[in-house]
Amino acid sequence: MPPRFRARRAIALIIPLCVVLYFFAPYKLLFGATKHIPSSKIKYERTDYGQLTLEPVDPNLINGIQSFWGRWSQVIHQNRPSPKRILLDSNAPNIPISPDEYGTRKLPVNRVRNSEADVESMRVSHAALLSTLNAEDPKGDLFNGTGIVTVGGGEYYGPAIIGLLMLRKTGCTLPVEIFVANDEEYEPALCEDYLPSYGARCHVLAKSLQSGKTSLSFDITHYQLKSLAILFSSFAEVLYLDSDSIPLLDPTIELFGSEPYKSSGMVIWPDFWISTESPHFYTIAGLSEFPSNLPKTSSETGQLLVNKRTHLKALLLAVYYNIYGPDWYYPLLSQGALGQGDKETFMAAALVTEAPFYRVKTDVRSVSRHNGKEIKWSGMIQHNPTDDLEHGRTPYDSSENIADVLVRPAFLHANTPKMNAGHLVDEGDLFTTNGKKRLRLWGSKADQEKRFGYDVERKVWELLLQTGCELEEIVLEWKRRKNMCSRLEAHWEALF
Repeated sequence: MPPRFRARRAIALIIPLCVVLYFFAPYKLLFGATKHIPSSKIKYERTDYGQLTLEPVDPNLINGIQSFWGRWSQVIHQNRPSPKRILLDSNAPNIPISPDEYGTRKLPVNRVRNSEADVESMRVSHAALLSTLNAEDPKGDLFNGTGIVTVGGGEYYGPAIIGLLMLRKTGCTLPVEIFVANDEEYEPALCEDYLPSYGARCHVLAKSLQSGKTSLSFDITHYQLKSLAILFSSFAEVLYLDSDSIPLLDPTIELFGSEPYKSSGMVIWPDFWISTESPHFYTIAGLSEFPSNLPKTSSETGQLLVNKRTHLKALLLAVYYNIYGPDWYYPLLSQGALGQGDKETFMAAALVTEAPFYRVKTDVRSVSRHNGKEIKWSGMIQHNPTDDLEHGRTPYDSSENIADVLVRPAFLHANTPKMNAGHLVDEGDLFTTNGKKRLRLWGSKADQEKRFGYDVERKVWELLLQTGCELEEIVLEWKRRKNMCSRLEAHWEALF
């Protein structure tokens, strides 16, 4: 081919290529490896958190955790409960604590109908595990640093991202580890791109459970994930947050750097309800009598502080209670009451191993909305343990401004509904039952400014709009939702 024809052909190929690069290169730059630009045109405050860097996890730490689990998974399996399951005559009632009700816990009514032989069999298994724990006295020296742990995957990514961004808004720069159940719930676009830019990394729990030559695997779902996520995290000091528990303060100083956590090593928060455990639990746990100093209410573990260096023995026992939770220890510790799950396992494990813990005394408060027919509960306010230690259980005054409150809010556990942008626009919670009026979920602007010092719901909706529009074609469970961004925009424009 003559040279002039070769030149013309080259030019003909280069010109279209340049056109393609002209139009598509900006898209790649805008939506590439580390930057995401929301498609929403609405103006709202969008915070620049800077580039939060994650230190790589030390391979020696990973190997150490694998070896550690290889040993203790064997011990937990060897001492599994032998009865088929715990049977109940009936479910325990859900009795809220009244504001003027003080004092300590009374022995609850037993509703377990298993035989004495079943109870004795569980006591023997529990005693064998406890004997090994006491003999080997495991220490948490292999873990390093301080950080936040949560559970994600599937529908839990949405609220976990909101919680992460709200954490960053407090000024907290602590690293975050997000545990997902298995490889199917690991989303590379989130776990390898979006989340690391905010100082968070994903871990696949199934890989940790199966790691090491001697590790035994267990069938783990739902409530059981929490204790294992805390155990397998690289951190020595952990603030665990449910994906829907929103931090309202920087835990670095307010929690980790303050009493009562510094001296106790574990902080647990209260639920609304009077405790309902079976007295048989104390027999199985080897306690000679019912403890005399327990709080009246059950626990709520949407948030939990624990130091693994000082409380690893208690954490391992909590793992045992959770692995064998659904059929045995959950019904033992709640007897079918509302919220039955992991909620009682951590305080029970600390009690049995004689590890110190602090239970917040200030009552959990609720936030709610009126859907046109009835008041619907929207979430729970949990309080600052440092303030609680200083002032104790103080009566709630709805007219009190945040500046006058002695025990400040620390978390908003937004669990009904969760702050999942896709679910919010699809499931009807944003409207009255007749569909005619849009709703705030946590009270009026004035009420929230009085309670929290600012309009928390507006701040969260800034993030819902930002992430919902930015990630509607990235988060897998959002991809099938029609016009998600525009529907979020409509709610924002109407209310905020």
